[in-house]
Amino acid sequence: MSLYRMFIALKVPASAELVEVLDWLGRLGPAVRPVREECLHLTLKFLGDTPSGQVDEIIGRLTESVSGWSALELAFCGIGRMPSRRPRVIFAELSDPDQQQPWFTAAVTAIEESMEALGIARERRAFRPHLTLARIRGRPPGELDEIIETYSEQTLAEVRFEQVELIRSDLGPAGARYTTLAAVKLS
Repeated sequence: MSLYRMFIALKVPASAELVEVLDWLGRLGPAVRPVREECLHLTLKFLGDTPSGQVDEIIGRLTESVSGWSALELAFCGIGRMPSRRPRVIFAELSDPDQQQPWFTAAVTAIEESMEALGIARERRAFRPHLTLARIRGRPPGELDEIIETYSEQTLAEVRFEQVELIRSDLGPAGARYTTLAAVKLS
């Protein structure tokens, strides 16, 4: 049986502001690899390499765990990097993480529990909602500080999420290619 590299996420459409940031990040040189516009998402649960035969079970459990959830509106404002020492990820921050944290805590807990019932391990790290904009290999260029400062107060996207998606990720030399395997509607 083949393995699918999968995750559960909220897909984020590329706003004009996000496209501008991605373009600027793309001009920083080979150490910074921006996410392609069509790949922007907020991960709720990374499943890793999972047998393809489990897809239907995962969809069923995901549907059960998100049924009754309301649609969610989020805004992304400002840019950060993590970890702070030797950063590997450039991300857009939630504009009001404290207000949204209860939703994310409940959502991630429900998804973790439903996936654990299928034998998929829980995430060991605490969940930190963010929108990955780029990955850094090596030392980040000095211009990154300028980008972070320029967008520190700017709203980059306002999104209403009406579905949670199960996404397959195929890695390749040009980056990851995503295929939505299921989209579960939120009420």
